[in-house]
Amino acid sequence: DHEIAHREFFKNALGSNAIPGLEVDFSMINFTSRDSVLATAKAFEDLGVSAYNGAGVLIKDANYLTLAGKIVSVEARHAALIRDLLSNGTFADSVDANALDVSKSPNEVLAIAGTYLSSVIDASNLPTS
Repeated sequence: DHEIAHREFFKNALGSNAIPGLEVDFSMINFTSRDSVLATAKAFEDLGVSAYNGAGVLIKDANYLTLAGKIVSVEARHAALIRDLLSNGTFADSVDANALDVSKSPNEVLAIAGTYLSSVIDASNLPTS
């Protein structure tokens, strides 16, 4: 339910600039394997956290920036839980040498997410600053 709330918030905030519904391809996930499902969930949650962190500099409205900060903290909790489910005590293994979460630019995020997407996303009009 958190993911749906986050998606709807951003759809409303972005309006006509929002990415349309995406077609996903989860064929490489072995849904009979707990480790396969959790590893994919870990990849998505880590990607989400790095995406929010990387896009933060692009958010000009202070109210939206505050809300995005709240969302990324929830996503980081999701990522920490999944890490701990995979290997107890590893909940904070996704930070850099400065003990900060990793950031990725929108283009980096889309390149990684593309592994699981059937939809093609045109990122040529994304802001960079």
